Amino acid sequence: MKYLLFATTLALAPALVCAQNKSATMPIDLVADSGFYDQMAGIAVYEGNVRAKQGDATIWAHKITITLKNNAADVIEAIGNKKSLVRFEFKGDKQPIKGQGQKATYQVPKKIVTLSQNAKIEQGKDLIKGNKLTYDLSKEIIRGSRVQMTFLPNKK
Repeated sequence: MKYLLFATTLALAPALVCAQNKSATMPIDLVADSGFYDQMAGIAVYEGNVRAKQGDATIWAHKITITLKNNAADVIEAIGNKKSLVRFEFKGDKQPIKGQGQKATYQVPKKIVTLSQNAKIEQGKDLIKGNKLTYDLSKEIIRGSRVQMTFLPNKK
């Protein structure tokens, strides 16, 4: 049986928004096979077929762990399993941005997302793959290790 979990959905908002847009103020729908929230310890764990959606952004994972600091999300970690990787999709004003990896970590205060193990980010026909990809949302900088990139020039 799946449960709709509301306890910490507001803490998930930064992880689901890849850019400044209307999605940041929209409600978050989170579904998982099970969930655990300990307000005193500052941790929430959602496990089994997790899907979190806010506006134009969706993330799928086997497990999402949210660590809170001063009642706000500090670190959000999504983990895949043997059957499926962590996936995300952001449908913004331009072409959708899709990504995946075995693990995704979002350092909320620093606005840094790290995808690791079979990491891939694609937008249209542009593709970046690597063992580890780090995306600084504030500076719009992507760094990686053992990367492979394919960029197609715009046709005029």
